[in-house]
Amino acid sequence: MLTSRFLTLLTGVTLLAVAGVALSHLLLPIGYALPFTITTLVVFILLCLAIFFLGRRSAGAENRLLFSNVFLASTVMKMFICGALVVGYVVLGEPESKLFIVPFFWLYLVYTGFEVYFLMKLSAIVAR
Repeated sequence: MLTSRFLTLLTGVTLLAVAGVALSHLLLPIGYALPFTITTLVVFILLCLAIFFLGRRSAGAENRLLFSNVFLASTVMKMFICGALVVGYVVLGEPESKLFIVPFFWLYLVYTGFEVYFLMKLSAIVAR
């Protein structure tokens, strides 16, 4: 997958994610969680970029297990970062309700689905 194609798809996925987040903020009383939602969106975009470039670099490596190791390490790191974001917000931000998690899960699902898609495309390089 070319970098230009990835960035185009990332832009489209981000527009979809922002539309879902805007809808949840309009329909639910979670105006207090807007900074958390924006932070989460930026974190997921940065994670996608890092995972893509690490995956692309490891997909062409001579060691065929390197791609699998990068995939596993990035998955564990992403789960740790997501847990830290939510727990940190609950402890430090003391949200009014638990509804702040709705846009977080939307973003998580959208960007995780996108990561699976582009990692599958990158794994085709490894299979050759």
